[in-house]
Amino acid sequence: MQSQTETTQLSGEEREGSFLHIGTPPSCGNPPPPPILVTMIRDLKDKVIVITGASSGIGAATAIACANLGMNVVLSARRTDKLETLAENINKKSPNRAIAISCDVAHDEPVQKLFAKTHEHFGRLDVVFANAGYGIFASVLDTNDQEHRHLFEVNYFGTVRTIKESFPYLESTPNSLRQYLITSSVVSEVGIPMFGPYAATKAAQDGLASALRAELAVKDFFVTSIHPAGTSSEFFDVVDDISAEKPAAQNTPKHIMQTPQQVAAKITRAIQKPTAEVWPMRSVHWGVSFATLFPRLRSHVLKGHAKKLIASSPPS
Repeated sequence: MQSQTETTQLSGEEREGSFLHIGTPPSCGNPPPPPILVTMIRDLKDKVIVITGASSGIGAATAIACANLGMNVVLSARRTDKLETLAENINKKSPNRAIAISCDVAHDEPVQKLFAKTHEHFGRLDVVFANAGYGIFASVLDTNDQEHRHLFEVNYFGTVRTIKESFPYLESTPNSLRQYLITSSVVSEVGIPMFGPYAATKAAQDGLASALRAELAVKDFFVTSIHPAGTSSEFFDVVDDISAEKPAAQNTPKHIMQTPQQVAAKITRAIQKPTAEVWPMRSVHWGVSFATLFPRLRSHVLKGHAKKLIASSPPS
């Protein structure tokens, strides 16, 4: 199906990070016209997206949003019951749009089966959303080696497995949208106290996305990293369940919290008009950018934040 093309003067927010084609330059002797930015509005109807970590939060919200735009969605996570309920709800509104496939991205074979079953059912693949992951609330020294390695096995190596296993299907699909979406985080740029190991996995994903974006550009692939701040979802419940201490959600400022639906709206926009990065909350992006420009100030602020967390933590 042919993509629709829109020629428009974009706003600053839309222009930031976009993959754009600049209009033809004027001929010699003529005054230059106003700049024309041309970007593609891609038709998503009947395209296929695989979403890992789709049982709740951003993954589930993105699945619903994609189905509402006419995409076929493959829901993947470990919790089969939640996946099947979500697929059923999507299919009630849009019949035959969603299927559920159980998958643990920490292991090779389930990821291989995920994409084989996707191809068997839909016969194509257009977008892969590597969203599976989790976090813990603990200091670096209090995170044991086993937990530290498992965080990387799921968050980082799970993303690598997802990309490698899906690539042949994306590349071989005729007129595929050829896009990877990778859920990183705002802490990929600035590691914060008590989330150090988690931040390390998100920084690794961000670096992976940056390199992959350049490497696959010659094959007309798009790679988009997603950088949510706080999201009102099960993420913090899981963090508290597996952490020795339980204050993860309480220590996340309310003014940077967003709903999964708000983040999903930004993600679907990035599928229609591919961008290098998606920062759902622009004020947080500015804050992170400021922090990277002034490392001494950043260090001072983070030290103060760490002291408050340590002071408020119950004695061991």
